[in-house]
Amino acid sequence: MADLITEAARKAGVLWIAAPGRTPVPAWQVWRDGRTYVLTGPGEQDLPGLADAADCEVVARSADTGGRIATWRATVERVEPDSDEWREIVPALTAARLNGHPDWTTAVVLRLTPAGAG
Repeated sequence: MADLITEAARKAGVLWIAAPGRTPVPAWQVWRDGRTYVLTGPGEQDLPGLADAADCEVVARSADTGGRIATWRATVERVEPDSDEWREIVPALTAARLNGHPDWTTAVVLRLTPAGAG
């Protein structure tokens, strides 16, 4: 399953993400080192309940058919501003963002690690 998750997430610009008890919403993302990184916060994509969740469900869909390719559980962790990880992932998130420029003073970067992936 780990290979399928990696392949699906790496190719997907958008994943469908749902915090517990919430409806899945599309989220643009960046896949790095076995994890998905998403950006939320004021003025950014709305990911209801995700910043406060311990885990979530992630769905990758086919770009051609829209059909579900893979579904997995992931732990949710906030990436601390000015950490080495923050400095590494922010340029990738900025490059992947289609419109605008994130306000990095209010942006929240979340790391979604597939359950069991450590």
